Amino acid sequence: MNSKKLKFGMILALVLAAVLSACASGGAASGAAPGTGSSGGGDFLSGLSWDAEYDVVVIGFGGAGATAAISAADAGARVLLLEKAPYGEEGGNTKYAGQLVLTPTDRAKTLEYYRAIRGGFDNQSDEVVNFIVDGLMANRDWLIRLGADANTLGAVNSVEFPEYAPRDLNLPLLIVNRQMFTGTFWKLLHKNVMDRSDRIDVWYSSPAVQLIQDRETKIIHGVTVSNNGRTYQVRAINGVVMALGGFENNDEMLENFAQLPNAYSKAARYNTGDGVKMAIDIGADLWHMSTLAGPDVNFINPDTNLAQGYYFTIPGAAIHATGFTAHNAIVVGGNGRRFMSETDTPRHGHVNVGGTFFSMLVPQNSWCVFDETARNITPAYPSWSPGMTEEIAKGWIVKADSIRELAAKTGIDPDGLEKTIAAYNRYCAEGNDPDFEVAPQFLKPIVAGPFYAFPVKATLTNTQGGAKRNVQCEVLDVWGRPIPHLYSAGEFGSFYTDIYNGGGNLGECGFSGRRAGENAARPKNDVSRASVLVGTPVDLRTQPKVYSAGPNEYIGTGSGIGGDLVVKVTLDSARKISDISFLQIFETRGVSDRAIILVPQAIIRTQSTQVDTVTGATVTSRAIIDAVNDALSKAR
Repeated sequence: MNSKKLKFGMILALVLAAVLSACASGGAASGAAPGTGSSGGGDFLSGLSWDAEYDVVVIGFGGAGATAAISAADAGARVLLLEKAPYGEEGGNTKYAGQLVLTPTDRAKTLEYYRAIRGGFDNQSDEVVNFIVDGLMANRDWLIRLGADANTLGAVNSVEFPEYAPRDLNLPLLIVNRQMFTGTFWKLLHKNVMDRSDRIDVWYSSPAVQLIQDRETKIIHGVTVSNNGRTYQVRAINGVVMALGGFENNDEMLENFAQLPNAYSKAARYNTGDGVKMAIDIGADLWHMSTLAGPDVNFINPDTNLAQGYYFTIPGAAIHATGFTAHNAIVVGGNGRRFMSETDTPRHGHVNVGGTFFSMLVPQNSWCVFDETARNITPAYPSWSPGMTEEIAKGWIVKADSIRELAAKTGIDPDGLEKTIAAYNRYCAEGNDPDFEVAPQFLKPIVAGPFYAFPVKATLTNTQGGAKRNVQCEVLDVWGRPIPHLYSAGEFGSFYTDIYNGGGNLGECGFSGRRAGENAARPKNDVSRASVLVGTPVDLRTQPKVYSAGPNEYIGTGSGIGGDLVVKVTLDSARKISDISFLQIFETRGVSDRAIILVPQAIIRTQSTQVDTVTGATVTSRAIIDAVNDALSKAR
């Protein structure tokens, strides 16, 4: 044989052997992705370059992630809590929710109710229902252990679907400090995480981008994290908890899983379905992908691309609406026809269709149409200007002298709209709405020109789908087997299917977060606990900002829904307030804007903090006032 050919063959064999060896060691030598290839055990761990090492890594600093981190830390684990959002914007949907924690007391009746509201779906077993109910029942004692005052745990009974409930069912919704929509439950969880800073590290602006899995043993050994343009590999010795929330901000997933193009989230902005992709990557099964808390209809603020509020369809003095459509207004689709009752709020997006509750269908081109009478009664949203003059001037609200002109400007079918309004006005005169059974007291005709309309879109409280899990909160593969060392909690792969009772998701943050955190913290015997770090571990914790004040300047802090609000108050030579500026603010744009402008102006004008709060932004207004009072206390 030719010696050159022999030599070339030996070289080729050696090269192939080197490549195969690199692949077997996890791809570290060849630059392969950390989730591919392995020879298992210590070889896999030693074949990767690790940047940090913890007992437990929790992905997502919302209600479920906070609870899992607290439970894991209390079980003795050293925990890393990863958050995609920047500092101050963490909290997920929990921060913006009503702060109602479902805590039933009658086990037998609650079990009967929960078996009924799962509908005809087969993927929520009796074992799961038992786990849900028992977990919810334990929430009250858990809240008290976290530091909630038992004397201020207000409770309201909220059976959202009495059609399915046994007689006299009581479902208490606990309200921390008796304050709804003020973030009190979230703040309690946040405080407990911060109180455990000796055992819980938090990395903000640090999304998890991949789970690190040994493909032979299927063990999840850690997480690849992105931060400031770099990626880091973080080992989780005992377990990883996925608490990433849903996919309500992912347009593609909403189209694929929920048939909802052009839908919007009403709360968290960073729930983009990252966990779904990571779960698919490591062979996890999915469930409840079409289970939604929603949709309902809302205006989308063009300045922020966010839903303007929760609902505008509740009649009367509701918590989060003015009841605008209880006045001379209807909601129509592009064909000009009504598709919903204007005064019945969908029950977390669900409406009764032929005796079964389904997620409401919202046409693509939908509008709230109203007349001059309605405009002069109340703004559509509390945060809008009186008479909605500013919104009309911005072009958010379309104005026309006739119904046909309004239809032409909005793309609504003119014949359909005229026919619908004529029929609706007849219903108003007769006191009977055969189409959607609006109560007679809310049937008010649309007759006083000019006429107006603003577009509405499908908006979601949250999605419930994600990786399938069992009652140990272990994530399962497509064959129903637990994926070692991987757990989930909260809305990501929620246990709920079909219809949903309010307060259940925050309640689930509690019971699933506790179970996932405890199990993730438990030492495992299938992996070495010896450290594989080389060098100093990466530390990406955010240091709190320190604000400085000059002469006659004073710093003050108040508590908003978004987090701590910090102001700088400047006094003139006469010790009067001359300026109020914001150093830190995390409140929701489009909702809090008027408070941010008007409250400081009122304080400076009156030289007093005894000023009115802004309707629709009461919590932000109160936070500004408290922050100014805090600053002034330092000037005395």
